[in-house]
Amino acid sequence: MSSGGRRTDNTFLGYTIVLGALVLLVVLMTVVVNARREERIPTVDYTPDVLSLSEVAPYQVYAPDQELLPEGWTPTSSRLEDGGVLPGEEPTEPVRWSVGFATPEDRHAAFHISNADPEAFVAEVSMDGEPDGESTVDGRVWERRYNETEDERSLVLRADDATLVVSGGASYEELETLAGALQPQAAPQE
Repeated sequence: MSSGGRRTDNTFLGYTIVLGALVLLVVLMTVVVNARREERIPTVDYTPDVLSLSEVAPYQVYAPDQELLPEGWTPTSSRLEDGGVLPGEEPTEPVRWSVGFATPEDRHAAFHISNADPEAFVAEVSMDGEPDGESTVDGRVWERRYNETEDERSLVLRADDATLVVSGGASYEELETLAGALQPQAAPQE
């Protein structure tokens, strides 16, 4: 027998090993990609900020009631600016709170409340959104604002002592859902 047959067998064996390694690599990549598809959104508990806000805010505090939000709404951030005071003191600066959510449609929606200058506050959190009609939520009329460049929608409600804004890249319907979940919070008992 000639040595050409052995050379062919060795070449075929080499190709088989390389092909097997490539198939194994493709299978491994598929497993890794599928594992990453199940993204886990980090959640936050905004209850401590609501309690702190209720202690220092010189206005009626509102907060989203998670039981009133449909399944799939995930709180992702909470930021409280307490006006630089301790409970029982009068704030010298505006008191402001923002809580952000990932919606079931994988968009962002946030609730903001403050006693800052209403026009400046609305311009900031609506990203200078232009008036875009109205929404009625639980009998209250919210002003719609839209920033076309950023595709940012906002709902604005001016109360006697604070301004409430629901905003984000979410649809108006999703923002209305968040606005409908807002509940007044009682001041802590002393």
